[in-house]
Amino acid sequence: MYRHFILIMVSALLGACSSNVSMNHHIDIKANMMDSTQTSRAQEIPLLFNEAQTQAVFVTYDGIQLKSYGNDLTRAQRAYVPASTFKMLNALIGLQHKKTDPNEVFKWQGEKRSFKAWEKDMTLTEAMQASAVPVYQELARRIGLDLMRSEVKRVGFGNADIGHQVDNFWLVGPLKVTPEQEAKFAYQLATQSLSFDTAVQQQVKEMLYIERRGDAKLYAKSGWASDVSPQVGWYTGWVEQPNGKITAFTLNMEMKEGDDATERKQLTLDVLDKLGIFFYLR
Repeated sequence: MYRHFILIMVSALLGACSSNVSMNHHIDIKANMMDSTQTSRAQEIPLLFNEAQTQAVFVTYDGIQLKSYGNDLTRAQRAYVPASTFKMLNALIGLQHKKTDPNEVFKWQGEKRSFKAWEKDMTLTEAMQASAVPVYQELARRIGLDLMRSEVKRVGFGNADIGHQVDNFWLVGPLKVTPEQEAKFAYQLATQSLSFDTAVQQQVKEMLYIERRGDAKLYAKSGWASDVSPQVGWYTGWVEQPNGKITAFTLNMEMKEGDDATERKQLTLDVLDKLGIFFYLR
């Protein structure tokens, strides 16, 4: 009887082991299939840029690893003027040094501006969302050349060279930044690890909120340097997952006069979907 009991126990253990091996094997196969599918979809990214008839790179950074995708990967380490993506740092400096607050209303004096959407009174937050250059030029003038120069150098943003005019160095140079540097900067802001007060970083983060899908949230800032040749477009930000995982990104692409201003966001959404970072809800 004892021998019979031992045989039953051994049989049960072997069955359990076999079941676990089978289950683990099934999980491994499923994971490999998912990895293979994601890799296959990532390989489609250059085609997106080819169809848009542009040269572009999309860089991601998760705090550990930089990855680049696109049809011109050399752009990842090439420096460009940051255009309106600099508004993120401009706002951080202005808020940190009490030059403004998120709810201050910047008055429009009736002058003609580049876009009708800019011809109104706006808060700093509204101006961030509308990418209103005149408001942030006013903020830059309040900050002043000396403080702006020291802060950009302290943060180590791009080449940290702002030249001698405080209200256009991010639009025409000499300030330049690489897509890899932009992605890392976005990650630092997302994780509130920049050398600014936590409350200030939180305020700027809230200005950058775009949308959510399920429980994943997208934050971003666009940029279009139209006064340089060739023109350059940006879409920089991060995705925050429900578990707190942050994936920062930047799209850097060649632009030309007449291009669709919404294309940068749409390309970014398409790429994030293919990378499995921010899915379209199907």
